[in-house]
Amino acid sequence: MKGILNENILQALYRANFEKIINYILGICELVVEDYEKKQLKLPNDENKIRSIMLEEYMIKQKSIYGMSDYRFELEVPENYAGNGQHIGRVDIRILLKNDFEKEDAYYIIECKRIDGTFDLNKKYVKEGVARFTTQKYSSYYGRNIMLGFIVKKIDVSANVRLIEKIQNAELDQHMHGGFQLIKRDNMTESYKCIYQIKAGEVELRHIFSDYSSIIQ
Repeated sequence: MKGILNENILQALYRANFEKIINYILGICELVVEDYEKKQLKLPNDENKIRSIMLEEYMIKQKSIYGMSDYRFELEVPENYAGNGQHIGRVDIRILLKNDFEKEDAYYIIECKRIDGTFDLNKKYVKEGVARFTTQKYSSYYGRNIMLGFIVKKIDVSANVRLIEKIQNAELDQHMHGGFQLIKRDNMTESYKCIYQIKAGEVELRHIFSDYSSIIQ
C-alpha cells in the first residue's frame, strides 16, 4: 500500500510539473507576440528561427520571473543514440527538472512545427511531429510531451485542428490514432490533449497552437 501511495504522489508531482511547463509555454507565446507587436518587429517565417528566438530570448531569460528556475531548457539536443556515432533524432527543446537532473533519460520534449492551414504543413505536423513520439523515435520518460504549433498565417485554428486530427487518424499505423480534447482556448492560443496507445503503453501529447501570424514576415 505504501508503495502505491508513493507512486501516486510521484505521478501527481509529475502532472503538476507538466501543467506548470504548459502554462509557462502559453505565457511565453503571448509575451513574444505582445513584445514584437509593441516594438513593431517581425519574426522570420522559419520554424527553427522562431523556436530559437522564443527559447533563447524569452523562455530562458524569463525563468525567474515566472518561477521556473528549477527547470532547464536546452536547444536541439540529440535523442536516442543508435551507435556508430549516430543518433536517431534531434529534439527541438528538451526540458529537465532540477530534482531529476541525475536521471539521464528524465526530461520533457517540445517539438515545434509551423502551421498555415495547408495540407502540406498539417501533414508534416503529423508525420514529422506526432509520429516521432508514437513510433518512440523520441522518448517519453514521464509519459507525456508537447507539440507546439506556430500559426504563421491567420486561419480558423479550431477547424485546422480537426483537419490535423483527421490526418493522424487516417494513418495506417494505429499508434498515431487519438482524439483531440480541448483544454484551453483564448485570443491567441488553443491547447488540446490527445492520448496515443504506443508499444510502451501510452503517451499523452499536449498540442499547443499559438497564433504568431501578426508578427510573421
